[in-house]
Amino acid sequence: MNILTKLFKKTLTYKTFDLIRCYYHYRKNLKSLSPVFYGDDFKMLMKKYLNVELDKDWLGRLYGVINPNLNEEGQFDVTNMIIEIDGDKTNNNNFVNNFIYKQLNIIGQLYNMKRLYENIDIEIEHVGPEYDDNYLLIFDIVSRKIYTTSLKVELKQILNYIVLGIVCIILFSIIF
Repeated sequence: MNILTKLFKKTLTYKTFDLIRCYYHYRKNLKSLSPVFYGDDFKMLMKKYLNVELDKDWLGRLYGVINPNLNEEGQFDVTNMIIEIDGDKTNNNNFVNNFIYKQLNIIGQLYNMKRLYENIDIEIEHVGPEYDDNYLLIFDIVSRKIYTTSLKVELKQILNYIVLGIVCIILFSIIF
């Protein structure tokens, strides 16, 4: 890239264009994924294949807590075990991640959507005490994260221009 291209990509005009482009892609993906992602069938399949109840937060993400070794009463149950267990009777994080992606591949095939997890971002976090197998799953649309990042960059750029303008006004008033 030449220097003018690099400079142009740092301008407010380009950041605004990028924000509009990201928003367009987000709305387009949201429209195509909404029937699948927010449908009752998706939640039912998540319950069946991952044993997790999903709820929707105010941002539109779906989240739920999975504990692969507990039965309905909260007791440790080997028959409910879906992932290999280590010596502490806890799951290895790699096994959890591999299992979740394998199950999502099955769910994607049921929806005739190849690589469902490429359109849906999954955050997997261990929650609770270290010896418990509670994992928080947060499902989000990938393009929403890209749009959010672009929005943050745009707002940061605008804030920088406002601060620069205030500093220039103060310096101008001091000098004159």
